[in-house]
Amino acid sequence: MGDPYRYGGTGPGSWDCSGLAQASWHKAGVKLPRTTQQIYRAVKHKVSWKGAKAGDLLFFYSGRSHVGIYVGHGYMIHAPNSGSHVKKVKLTHYYKSQFNGGVRPGY
Repeated sequence: MGDPYRYGGTGPGSWDCSGLAQASWHKAGVKLPRTTQQIYRAVKHKVSWKGAKAGDLLFFYSGRSHVGIYVGHGYMIHAPNSGSHVKKVKLTHYYKSQFNGGVRPGY
């Protein structure tokens, strides 16, 4: 939390959204590909918006160009964009309208 966003960032110290998701699941012993699209394709267990559980990866926008880690109770942790930092955010109507699939790694 609080580390800066950096395009292509895989930590430690700075992250992009997929680098953060990849490193988080790596800590749990699960290897994931590098990009959002590759992660979505590689993880076979898909989840819906309503079916999301803590740890699931939620993808946003038409090209699945952004991913966040669902932490439960309507919140996710993500590395949003340049000039921002890794943070926990409430999944508002905006995120629901941009949702484009979810996966459950390690299942």
